[in-house]
Amino acid sequence: MVCSYCGSENSEYAETCSFCDAPLKKQRPKMREFVYLDKVELSFDQLSIFHAYDLLVLLRLVREVRSKLYNLMRSVQKDPEEVVIGSNTRTFAESEYKLYRASMKVIGV
Repeated sequence: MVCSYCGSENSEYAETCSFCDAPLKKQRPKMREFVYLDKVELSFDQLSIFHAYDLLVLLRLVREVRSKLYNLMRSVQKDPEEVVIGSNTRTFAESEYKLYRASMKVIGV
């Protein structure tokens, strides 16, 4: 059996590769054509089967949105007192920022 990670030949009864110790029964993740921001809502188990490049692309997208939300949150906090912004807007911005910050940590693991 040929290892899908290093390409070395192994016994057909072996469960792990003799060279790199990778599991021989597990298929190597394939790159996806497109990765969208909605993939951030997947669980850790589902994200663990993504290719490393796809995770990097997803991480870049999450960081971009998180930075925009942080800048929006900061601008809302610095608004003059004449501008009235509802507490619902502030709590929504904070919750979205926390969601993307936590997602960024899960993807980066």
